[in-house]
Amino acid sequence: MLNERFQLLLTKKLANELTPEEHLEFLEMVNSDPELNKIYTDLKSYWTPDEETYANNAKMFQNILNKIDSGNQSQSENVIPITRKGYSKFTRMIAAVLVTAALGAGTYYYTNYRNAVQNTKVANLEVLHTPSRQKSKIVLSDGSVVTLNSQSQLKYPASFSGKTREVYLNGEAFFDIKKDPEHPFIVHADQMKIKVLGTAFNVKSYANDESCETTLIRGAIELTLADRPADRIILKPNEKLVLHKRVTLKHTKRGNVKFPVPDTSGTSYLLTNLTHLKIGDSTVVETSWTNNKLIFKDQDMESLAKQMERWFGLKIIVKSELIKKYNYTGVFEKESITQALYALQMIEPFHYKINKEIVYIY
Repeated sequence: MLNERFQLLLTKKLANELTPEEHLEFLEMVNSDPELNKIYTDLKSYWTPDEETYANNAKMFQNILNKIDSGNQSQSENVIPITRKGYSKFTRMIAAVLVTAALGAGTYYYTNYRNAVQNTKVANLEVLHTPSRQKSKIVLSDGSVVTLNSQSQLKYPASFSGKTREVYLNGEAFFDIKKDPEHPFIVHADQMKIKVLGTAFNVKSYANDESCETTLIRGAIELTLADRPADRIILKPNEKLVLHKRVTLKHTKRGNVKFPVPDTSGTSYLLTNLTHLKIGDSTVVETSWTNNKLIFKDQDMESLAKQMERWFGLKIIVKSELIKKYNYTGVFEKESITQALYALQMIEPFHYKINKEIVYIY
């Protein structure tokens, strides 16, 4: 059986996560044991990181398996043969390590690569930031109007140039885009890229929320997602896409070995319709904030608390797991935080205390 410590260090080596002490330990292992040295040397030939591979962990996993399956076609006599009929201990070890590293290091490399590229592109952009309890509106150089919700940031060029008009959003904004078919407008929002020609839509993409969403009011928009860049999702008016950030895993089997892989089989996002507070009511819940109203329908306390933090400019901590699951429907407009909490207490009972800028709900 291969040294479990070696497998752990090898995985961390591929993920660039070795500490200086662990790196010395790893070098001592491979230099003192010819078998481990050979395993590491052969394994490096399968590990070829590139942008396209790291952009999709599932694709990386498949590429790794394909390389393993075809490895015997180009290897010399001195390399351990790999066949489809019976995976050797070495092969299973390669797959297990690479799958582990793909899930960890793939995310690591892709996230850092994407951030580096994005940071380079947006370094010279203008920045509009809206603090808690405030909203702002800006007219971009092309005539498009963007309304920014509280605790949101928009990065945009002082003047658009090139074939596209691109902006970067962290938070929530309502876009009313000037139509220009020759220069598509693109919004980068966390794991979503939204491409439009001329339309009105809302994007909610806060970094600390478990989901982000795009709501289309008029026109048409095309979305692509970071974990499935080949897919194109087209929204029609009155439709909404909700993207869940939590990545689930499924297991696939190669030979006698099970491997965890990212599950991107349509469970990461949901297409639905706009939310109205009442049947026949024209008020759209998703865009009510642009009219200075906080409207919520069948919303659990955990997510509502985050909205209330931005609305009232306070930190809200819900200490009870049961209370986090309470569902609420209502409208806040000019209420104070105490008035809002009292109204919620009338629906589902709870206690609270306010200590300076922090609200504790229990």
